[in-house]
Amino acid sequence: MMKKSLVFIMLVLAISNTICAKKANAVWYFLEKASSSVTQDENISVQYGIYTKYANEDYGQAPYPTMRIKVTNKSDKIIFIDLGTSYLKKNDVAFVIYTPTITSRMTGQTVGVGVNAGAIADAVGIGGMVGTALNGVNIGGSKSSSVTTTTYAQRMVSVPPKSSVLLEDIPILTPGSEKALGNLFYYREVGIGKQKWNACLSYKFSDVESGSIKEYSEENTLFTIGCYLIYSFSENFATSQGLETTYFVKKLIGSSWSYSFGTVSDKEFNIMDKTFPEWRDEISKGNLELIRLWAK
Repeated sequence: MMKKSLVFIMLVLAISNTICAKKANAVWYFLEKASSSVTQDENISVQYGIYTKYANEDYGQAPYPTMRIKVTNKSDKIIFIDLGTSYLKKNDVAFVIYTPTITSRMTGQTVGVGVNAGAIADAVGIGGMVGTALNGVNIGGSKSSSVTTTTYAQRMVSVPPKSSVLLEDIPILTPGSEKALGNLFYYREVGIGKQKWNACLSYKFSDVESGSIKEYSEENTLFTIGCYLIYSFSENFATSQGLETTYFVKKLIGSSWSYSFGTVSDKEFNIMDKTFPEWRDEISKGNLELIRLWAK
């Protein structure tokens, strides 16, 4: 009797482990350009890419999806991009691309803060309103001394004729702003002691198993991410034009990751290669963009 009970318990545990193993603990969101997207006109072309950037590689701070934008000037004149009236859109919520920042570099140290009267005073030891506090140094300029070099973020970006520029990387998911994409992502502190870091995670989907694929259309997609860029041939933007591109979630694929001897194994990628073998080619060709997150 005891032998039969032991066999039954082992069978239940085996089934339980199998069921748990099927549950996806990594979610891959593949995004495709919406049909209404405009990535070029007679003057410029815009190329977008989503990749994973790390907030602090030295301390292992969490990866977060980031938008990289390449602007190509096809004309024979200088083109100006105004980041103050250009936007990253998350669903229907628009976030201005230009974030005023000030970065001070000293020996072995880099400090970055938001540009406002208080922040400037803290960073460079001066007071007053923003217009006068910089002592003649414009936003986008720099101020140097023998010990410190201070650089101010640029709102206006110029693109020479027949040339390309890469804009500053734009975080897609940051603590708080990820809620604009619905109840799909969240930030949580993980780790202990000095190894603590703020992780961007995907919520688990109750009906998504490891190796399963969910397909979406523009009408029923989970969320959209878009960019609206405005440009002009004149610095005063007397006349301007804009281009807007939107990405929607085309596929959601569940996968699973695990640790092996203290490091993350290749299990997650092996599952993806079996489930959606074309994913590497689709991304390399620019047909799809990827947001890959662990699900907790």
